[in-house]
Amino acid sequence: MFDIAWSTIKNRKGGFIAAFIAVFCGSAVVAACGVLLMSGLLSGVSPERYAGAAVMIGGKQSKDVAQNFDQHYAERVTLPASLAAEAARVPGVRGAVGDHTIAMSIAGPQGRTLELGHPLYGHGWESAALGPFSLTEGSGPRGDQDAVLDTALARKAGVKVGDRVRLAVGTTGASYRVTGLTTAKAGLDRQSAVFLTDARAAQLSQRPDRVTAIGVLAEPGADAGKLADRLAKALAGSPEPISVYTGTDIGDLEFLDVGQSRGFLVALSASFGGTALVVVVFVVSSTLGLAVHQRRRELAMLRAIAASPRQIHSLIGSEILLVAAVAAVLGAGPGFLIAGTLRDAFAAVGVLPGDFELSYNPTPAAAAVVLCVLGAQLAGFIAAFRTARIQPVVALRESQTEPPRLSRVRLNAGRILIVLGLAAAVVLPTAIPGQLAIAGAAGSLLILMFGCALIGPQLVKLVTGLLAPLLRRFRVSGYLAAANTSANSRRLSAAVVPLALGAAMALMQLSTLSTVEAAAGHQAATGVVADYVLASDATGLSPELAGTVRAVPGVGTATPVIRSQVMLTYREIDKMATRPFSAQGVDPRGIGRTLDLDVRKGNLEGLSGDTVALSWMAADTAGLGVGDTADVNLGDGAEKKLKVVAVYGNGLGFGDVTLPHDLLTAHTTDRLDAALLVTAAGAGDRARVGTALTGLAQHTPTLRVQRPDEFAAVQQGQFAQQSWTNLIANSLLLLYVLIAVVNTLVMATTARSREFAMLRLIGTSRRQTRRMMFMESWVVVITAVVAGVFIAVPPTVGSSLAMTGRALPHVDPVVWAGVAAFVALLGWASIALSTRSALRGRPIDAVYTGD
Repeated sequence: MFDIAWSTIKNRKGGFIAAFIAVFCGSAVVAACGVLLMSGLLSGVSPERYAGAAVMIGGKQSKDVAQNFDQHYAERVTLPASLAAEAARVPGVRGAVGDHTIAMSIAGPQGRTLELGHPLYGHGWESAALGPFSLTEGSGPRGDQDAVLDTALARKAGVKVGDRVRLAVGTTGASYRVTGLTTAKAGLDRQSAVFLTDARAAQLSQRPDRVTAIGVLAEPGADAGKLADRLAKALAGSPEPISVYTGTDIGDLEFLDVGQSRGFLVALSASFGGTALVVVVFVVSSTLGLAVHQRRRELAMLRAIAASPRQIHSLIGSEILLVAAVAAVLGAGPGFLIAGTLRDAFAAVGVLPGDFELSYNPTPAAAAVVLCVLGAQLAGFIAAFRTARIQPVVALRESQTEPPRLSRVRLNAGRILIVLGLAAAVVLPTAIPGQLAIAGAAGSLLILMFGCALIGPQLVKLVTGLLAPLLRRFRVSGYLAAANTSANSRRLSAAVVPLALGAAMALMQLSTLSTVEAAAGHQAATGVVADYVLASDATGLSPELAGTVRAVPGVGTATPVIRSQVMLTYREIDKMATRPFSAQGVDPRGIGRTLDLDVRKGNLEGLSGDTVALSWMAADTAGLGVGDTADVNLGDGAEKKLKVVAVYGNGLGFGDVTLPHDLLTAHTTDRLDAALLVTAAGAGDRARVGTALTGLAQHTPTLRVQRPDEFAAVQQGQFAQQSWTNLIANSLLLLYVLIAVVNTLVMATTARSREFAMLRLIGTSRRQTRRMMFMESWVVVITAVVAGVFIAVPPTVGSSLAMTGRALPHVDPVVWAGVAAFVALLGWASIALSTRSALRGRPIDAVYTGD
């Protein structure tokens, strides 16, 4: 059978080239998703400041989630400082050093905060041995006002040994004498380092009883892996869960953003990869369906000479196996390049570190090949099912003309899918609100697409019937176009489906993005009712700044705001689920004069102690109301049961979880505020307060005064970063669909070269044939746009309802018109250019050589 299949492929290259392109591009997309997934599981960054440690001990930075990927904590999980002494007693340990890590900023030569392009951390001098750091000049710090700088930092700050430098933790600064310069053995590319005395570092960390991590220096000849096992056993009785790290895994402990990025990639690729695979199978199925449809006469002849259905399936399966296997293998390689491009795009919007390296191994390529070949085989079986099963006489009749109507089973299946898609898009957000509603609305697009694909020929006939009077005004060309589109609705449907899918995906993604951005921007802009906003151009605001500002004459209310991320654990249908949510901590005293969260139930006055306020989205997702108890993991993993005291509406603008300021602060890494909202006691005090705050900023390191609208823009920008992440991922699918559109349209048009030749032999000119195809292209384009809008509107409405509570999405007419124009241009250009190619050569040659 493979010999016959290979012979068929060589003599019918057109359809198989189209199938090859579809599988090739599909394999690249699936492989790219696989690379991102493997990178989330395996990739990392080499350690720098801990490069000299054989083993590092840190807090457990992730939450174990049953039947799902572990969730990474947003904040540093610290350890009791006393564990260092326990670790030092383990055989094979030469020494154990506790490290305090303090986020700092440094003033430049003109006194302004120096822009380094990466974080600056302060540490105790004893932890320099973990680098190991070696002094290149001067000596180590001896007093509380002494500091040792890494040589690159000293060069940027323009200081040398003996000079004084101003360092700040938050907005609290102090002057230090530079006693030495040092360099790390592994180099410092992701950070700068300042070393203080151990006592000073412990004091600045605000938690002298706890350390960021514990570094273990091994005895000469000790094996790091075995030492790590001994340490894990020795410290297993610790009241807090710990993790031990060796080799490059130490980078996960040193750099929190690496572990968080890995978690992001795992979650993104797992969800996006499933959607990508469905779209790839859908597009390949559509392409193969058209290819099999164009071979009706050949397959009907085989049935007429006694070929069995099994033999027909075997022949088509062999052909597809040969084409798909080669295409999938060749396509997997470019998938690695696409993954790199996606990594660069994610890094550009700030959701991945710029130096995050992907993990390249053959597993994603092998998986892409297997999945694409199996998907192509399944698509080929479905495409050939009718031709292989019907009676030979019927097959011969249908090889000349299409069946007059679709089967009842196909029509009913299409209608059922459309009803299910509409229910998932519109009904689900009202019946099951929250994150499930968002997922249902997004997934409804594919359900609607499958439904429209099944009834696609009916849609083409409907549009043709509406356009027929207009087409027939153009005599020969219009009459032929109307007759062709009516008689060959199945063939045109195969061209319409991918074009409609591309239009629907683009419309939904852009509309959902603009809807949520508009809602977030409005909430942020109207929610800040303070007169002034104090922020930092470095690490954050010191907690004591709020008291200083409250003492300023004329200040009525000062509300500190700290930001983090927490996790809610709740029952989702029949199992427990854990999901991260953005969080803020606020002081509820007088909050109504600085911040309007649009409280809908309860009130924020009781936001103290072990309490929490939730956005309506978070409350609906977790199934919680005022008075209920929420299971919360704070930023550093601390488990809390918090009473819900309020449900509010402005979650998109300010975060889905609002906690008491002191509670959230105690479980953040740096314990620094993100902003301080200030309102004057009266309208007459605003100018005086503004002048006083400006003067305070001039004498306070890193402090700046913002207008409320500037703060709102920052809030909106943070949300836009998350939205752009989804758009980047889905743009890959959209690009694949667009390639499939061109591929299908070109295949469908060039396969009609024999038909064009026959028309020319009976007197139709080239111009009339091109005009006929121009009119047919408008039938295809209009049908695709109508179907695309029909498919995109329900998910867009559902997504708006699920995320903003409003059924009316933010629709930009220019964007929708632009998408429609692009679809029209793409469809017309693909058909027009392939028509010109098919009309080349002598008609008589095409009659005898065409299909």
